[in-house]
Amino acid sequence: MEILKCDESFTETLVAIGKKTYFDTFGSMNTEETMRRYLEEAFNPERIRQELKNPISQFYLLCENQKTVAYFKINFAPAQTDINDPESLELERIYVIKGFKGRGIGRLMIEKTEEIARNAGCRYIWLGVWEKNKSAIAFYKRNGFIRFNEHFFRMGDELQKDYLLRKDIN
Repeated sequence: MEILKCDESFTETLVAIGKKTYFDTFGSMNTEETMRRYLEEAFNPERIRQELKNPISQFYLLCENQKTVAYFKINFAPAQTDINDPESLELERIYVIKGFKGRGIGRLMIEKTEEIARNAGCRYIWLGVWEKNKSAIAFYKRNGFIRFNEHFFRMGDELQKDYLLRKDIN
């Protein structure tokens, strides 16, 4: 498995995998209109390009036999979506293409995030996960995350609750 740090040349790839994995994960739990609007906004090529230019946010692709199978995005403070603790690293997005789940790719992305956080002197990593995404919550718990707070996330016209999970690192 190859892990590639992304720059602006990866914009279209990130837009495509972002839309696909987000829709595959949440499409059945939201209305078609809500999903369409969210995907257009969150995975707008110009928005992704700007996020890639931000030096305190980083995207990574995971490729197997030159096929993109997963991606993740991390944020250092103050680019974080919530906490903004300089001793933490946010794992904002972590998605695996359907058909590649259950093969240790998610764990590999968490391990890479921990390595980056350790090298940056962070004490913990944290993330937000939708309260209805039971499989993701179970995955994070298996990988050492604990719930420490919650916040709300706007998905179209609906306000959804995210659990905030953290994992202390050495």
